[in-house]
Amino acid sequence: KHGPDRKKKVPLNKDNLLLRGCTIRNTDFIEGMVVYGGHETKAMLNNRSPRYKRSKLERRINRDVIYCVVLLLLMCFLSAIMSAVWLGAFEDSTIVPFIPFESEEWYNPYFQGFVVFFTYIILFQTVIPLALYVSIELVKLGQVFFINYDLDLYYEKCDKRMECRALNITEDLGQIDYIFSDKTGTLTENEMEFKSCTIWGTDYPHAPEFDENIDDSETDSRYSIGTNISKSSSTMENLKIEPGLFREVMTMSLRSLTNVEVTVDSSGGRSTNYNEMEYQKSQKIQDFFLLMAICNTVVVTTHAHEDLMDESGIVHLSPEEEKQEKRLSKLNGKRNGNGNNPHLPPINNISSKVPVDSLKKPIHPPKLTDSWSFANGGSGGRDSPLRTPSEGSLAGSVYSDMAKIRFEAESPDELALVRAAATYGCCLKKRSHGKVTVHLPGEGAEVEFDLLHILSFDSTRKRMSVIVKHPMTKEIILLTKGADSQVLSVLDKKYKENEEYKKIVEDTEDHLYNYALQGLRTLCMAKRILHKKEYKRWKKKFLEAEAAMQDREQKIMDVACDIEKDFELLGATGIEDKLQDGVPETIKKLRDAGINVWVLTGDKQETAIEIAHSSQLFDEDQLMIKLNANDKEETEAFLDHELGEIEKDKKQPRPSSARRRMGSTKSLRGVTQKMEYALVVDGKTLAFCLEKSLEKKFLRLTQMCKSVVCCRATPIQKGLVVKLVMDNLKKLSLAI
Repeated sequence: KHGPDRKKKVPLNKDNLLLRGCTIRNTDFIEGMVVYGGHETKAMLNNRSPRYKRSKLERRINRDVIYCVVLLLLMCFLSAIMSAVWLGAFEDSTIVPFIPFESEEWYNPYFQGFVVFFTYIILFQTVIPLALYVSIELVKLGQVFFINYDLDLYYEKCDKRMECRALNITEDLGQIDYIFSDKTGTLTENEMEFKSCTIWGTDYPHAPEFDENIDDSETDSRYSIGTNISKSSSTMENLKIEPGLFREVMTMSLRSLTNVEVTVDSSGGRSTNYNEMEYQKSQKIQDFFLLMAICNTVVVTTHAHEDLMDESGIVHLSPEEEKQEKRLSKLNGKRNGNGNNPHLPPINNISSKVPVDSLKKPIHPPKLTDSWSFANGGSGGRDSPLRTPSEGSLAGSVYSDMAKIRFEAESPDELALVRAAATYGCCLKKRSHGKVTVHLPGEGAEVEFDLLHILSFDSTRKRMSVIVKHPMTKEIILLTKGADSQVLSVLDKKYKENEEYKKIVEDTEDHLYNYALQGLRTLCMAKRILHKKEYKRWKKKFLEAEAAMQDREQKIMDVACDIEKDFELLGATGIEDKLQDGVPETIKKLRDAGINVWVLTGDKQETAIEIAHSSQLFDEDQLMIKLNANDKEETEAFLDHELGEIEKDKKQPRPSSARRRMGSTKSLRGVTQKMEYALVVDGKTLAFCLEKSLEKKFLRLTQMCKSVVCCRATPIQKGLVVKLVMDNLKKLSLAI
């Protein structure tokens, strides 16, 4: 039970668990209880000694030592028997040569055989190579020393050298047959940069347009907004601003974010009102950036607090916070009351069918000049480019405040999206339990949205959604982002029936394909307005799923899928994650050394293939085999067909077969030579390949391929692939 409402049940899950040793930040107070106390807590279990790993060489030496011990015991046993037999051949102990006995009692062949057994253990103990262990340990210490101080392994940019923390497995590095690598953060820098976006079928590449008559400094001033902001700030460094989007975002306000219905003729042709479609496109742009700002779990932090505490212990707001609080309360008062703000009509006059001409405000394109700089806050100049229609002089101070904001995100993708939205002016300012505050340029102040629910990302849905309430119209809005295949498949039926909407989806898919060919990570954005009755019914199911004692995660996922449908498409983004320095050269050397390199990634197929080419995992002369199937039978047919084709190519290469699988019509020189194959498997097909009945065929096909890429793979599938190879092929593998 929790709070004044004693009948309200609050579900407890892993998100509510605070492990010992953790620190809570940005939290005023908590209510909790101690669970899982004692020696089985995670902190106590982590204090155990790590599992000792033995290298292949060490295991071989241990096995040989066991053989040596058995040989020693056998030699000593045989020697003891032969000694007893030899002594038994003498009738008197006095005639035994070279062995004087103190008394007749000591002359017992059986007793002497027992004593001689241990004597020979001392004599033959050199059979056990004890000195070998000492020698190997000294060699390992020298190997670790040279690895740690190798200049070729020194990274100058970060001033870091190699740190070898495992002394017992370094010799295995030269014996590896298979390398399994993730892409994000392993091959790439894991520093996401917002590069392109498509909104409602229109592509907006964020790249500078070079003009021979414009020098570099003028080009930078026209297209770059964040050049004076450090990497740790809220805005993106050197993001190339698209002027058309910038003008639209500068008009973003609560009024412009209201839902407007657009009438489309029954024949499925063009809109009956071109101005309405233009306004709807403008609204999609603003919804797109709002989604980028709030559909995430990013935490907002600032510099150290400047709170002032008086002698009585009362904490007062800092002057800047007090000024912002007054500005926000003034705006909320005008919004909630019947003020005379010309830009904000009363709430009871707002509906979903407001005439477009009365809503749309004239857009005055801002002029980007050399005088603008985030460092000085952009204030004071008459030509300041970030003046909004409602609060012209406020923009400079707002963007000056943005330089103080710091975003902390679990996902680098979310961080890139939030920073891109902030650079355009739609800045996430604060996030608390049940509330999210965003700066809207058209409002000239911060606006607070009620954050009703967060539907977290999972590898099955491949989507992340938030449900918020519009502060003015009280509409309940569902915002989602995720993989293109999972978002485009749950769009409203009009995107399949109406030609104009179908064209928007087709254009978006074309742009996504082009982004993937550039190696960009893609995400689709969509929105849906929920009816209050529908939301009320769904909320009841969601709370029941959260409070379930069994299969809670599965029930929450099922309930989330029930509401994530009939979306309005907003657009998609392309985010660049650059390869780390030296990755192509490293992979090429590994492949030249005969090591099989597999890349297991969750990216879409086109992105994974482009990364494979740019990292030199795939060569131009390799024959690429793509496995894309919809069911188990089709997967088995694919495997049988490709195995048969490879066997035919080994016996008698056929250029037509090679061209067909490569999807290329260019001449294949040297096709009669030994071919190399590259395999690409998507996540859906991989699930079928990992089944017991098909895993042997899948392994046979992978053994015939020099490089393998598994795309759209879940974390569980990545682990199963590594386990499959290690258990069946018995090869030394490295999983990164």
